[in-house]
Amino acid sequence: MAASVEVRPIHNVAIQPRDIERWAQDEAAGGYIDGHKTRLLKTLEMVPPGGPDDSILEMGIYFQITPSLKSKLGYGHVRGCYYGEPGNSLKKVASLDGEEFECMVDYFDAEKHRFPYDDNSFSTVLCCELIEHLFEDPMFMMSEINRILKPGGHLVLTTPNIASMRALSAILNGYHPGFFAAYIKPGGEHNDHPRHNREYTTDDIYHLLEAAGFSVARLETGEFRDEPHPDWGYIRHLLAEYRLPEGNRGDGIYALGRKSGPVRDRWPVWLYY
Repeated sequence: MAASVEVRPIHNVAIQPRDIERWAQDEAAGGYIDGHKTRLLKTLEMVPPGGPDDSILEMGIYFQITPSLKSKLGYGHVRGCYYGEPGNSLKKVASLDGEEFECMVDYFDAEKHRFPYDDNSFSTVLCCELIEHLFEDPMFMMSEINRILKPGGHLVLTTPNIASMRALSAILNGYHPGFFAAYIKPGGEHNDHPRHNREYTTDDIYHLLEAAGFSVARLETGEFRDEPHPDWGYIRHLLAEYRLPEGNRGDGIYALGRKSGPVRDRWPVWLYY
């Protein structure tokens, strides 16, 4: 089991829902933000503040929280990346009240391509709702994140929790515990949003960070989607009856790692065979 990790706030920057809502580019984006607002706000709260000389990389960029990395958290240089054929483009977005934000977005395969950044380039990397989509080699991505982070730099990693109350309830009711395990129809409307290939527990993420050369500064669970949980009562009863832990049962995992050295274990035995 993972060692106990202290839960503590990283900063006291006041980030309000409006800071995210105003960057919704269309009705679909607004609906997504409404359903994931708690997760997006919590993710920003996890990010250590930066300064004018600090660079931050958001992997799997969607521009919902990206502008706040500069305007609220103070990073002088914001960059994004996304899956695709190698290349880059300058992306510009406008808020509902007319403010503009732009940053360079790089395209590559995070499981196969060397990231197009020099060693020790970034103070912070965000890897949010991405690792669960990877097909074959998550430690390649983790190794590259380690390489491009400065010594002492931070990784904010979020991902669904396969050991959540919701997942336990799904199993007991005969359903798949994963959030998005369905295959995608070729050419279908979700073709740009791949299925979840592996979801993780908090213990998994703890050991993943350690293997990748990070000390775990913060590790907890919380909301993934903003929706009611009417079925959690009987799960809590069962956990208490059989003296099983109730902690870390939220739908989403939120982790903050601090680069403490090089990758320790490129092929952890619990993840590869």
